[in-house]
Amino acid sequence: MSRVCIINVAGLSMRLLDRLGGLWSQSLARRPSAIAATFPVVSASVQASMTTGVEPGAHGVVAGGIFRRQCKAMSLDERSNTLLDRKRFWHARSLPRRPKVSLLFWSNPLAGAADYVIGASTYGPMSQLVADVPRGFYGNVAAQVGQFDPHMVRGPGASWHAAEWIAAAAKHIWRAVKPDLQWVYMPGINFEIIRHGCESRQAAEAIKAVDSLAAGLAGEVIADGGNVVLVSDGGYVDVNRFACPNDALRRAGLLKVRQDGNAVDLENSRAVAMVDHQIAHVYCQDQKVAQDAAAVIEQEEGVDKVLCRDELFGQGLGHDRAGECIVLAKPDSWLCYRWWDASMPQPAVAVSSDTAAKTGYDPCELMPGEGGAIEARPELCRASRGLCSADLADQCLIAASAPIEPARSVIDVPDVVKTLLLS
Repeated sequence: MSRVCIINVAGLSMRLLDRLGGLWSQSLARRPSAIAATFPVVSASVQASMTTGVEPGAHGVVAGGIFRRQCKAMSLDERSNTLLDRKRFWHARSLPRRPKVSLLFWSNPLAGAADYVIGASTYGPMSQLVADVPRGFYGNVAAQVGQFDPHMVRGPGASWHAAEWIAAAAKHIWRAVKPDLQWVYMPGINFEIIRHGCESRQAAEAIKAVDSLAAGLAGEVIADGGNVVLVSDGGYVDVNRFACPNDALRRAGLLKVRQDGNAVDLENSRAVAMVDHQIAHVYCQDQKVAQDAAAVIEQEEGVDKVLCRDELFGQGLGHDRAGECIVLAKPDSWLCYRWWDASMPQPAVAVSSDTAAKTGYDPCELMPGEGGAIEARPELCRASRGLCSADLADQCLIAASAPIEPARSVIDVPDVVKTLLLS
């Protein structure tokens, strides 16, 4: 069995690559090409599809967060592999033997996903204790490459420098542990795109920096006889406005806010939207409430349409964890989790990276204010993603250090990787 390293460069797309020249990514034997994403185009969902070969409606990771209807609780810090209803392809019986697998900063990596794990990619705050498998593995790696600073992936200090540590750790693990299959998530480009836009100088600088780091990791893998697959779990598009589905639900009396105003009263709300970039799952008390919620949200500027539950199956999102309806933003808009408007006091959660009280992903956490504080102004968000209606050049991509069969979608990635493993 050959060894393969999959490098997932967050935020990269063919449109971004085509704007720049002289990149390592463009020199691979199997040159980069655009492939279709699964819906929604968010990291947790797409990464699950890349490793299972099925759509979110089958594997169950329908967003970056999860809403548990039974206890009316929302979590943006899920890290367990048990949330996947389908096995990762290396756990299936399609390979002659089970490969040794390592995951670095992948989504849902814990509880049986891999033999070795460092980090976990979630919307929730990363603690000072980096997730690891087996226990103590992070300490062993940190002793060789230094400690990881969690502020590099969360909050105003998030930057492509996170990828420096991840690349160094991936090189060490490749040499010391010798995994057959290594999946490496390299963030950084996405942070600058959200802050400054797809065509910004900052985005271009981040692309060059992360591309160089990926090249260094790939060089080590190839020199050791391994193959490299470069992927992206989705690009971004520029946006210039936003909509707040939860504020619309509150004004319609369908969503309730706690007395102190600092959180949504999930227990007593009849509808709540869990937002994720350009899409939102709306969880409703019953079908009548779902119809009322859809009618209210559809009137909001920046909202393109609201899909009812029957329409989700055609989108590959028909799963029990999906909302009673799904909100889609217009291509130049994104969806904000806020449940308050300008006439109300801003809750403390708006300027915090603590997601416990938030009802979805908050890109404002990336915006730097005075003294390192968060600048909680949604109008500062310059790019977003999530819609499969985006041009293919703005979706996912794939490239490789060796010739591979053409891939049309991220659900083809397992077949590509298996072919290289067995080569």
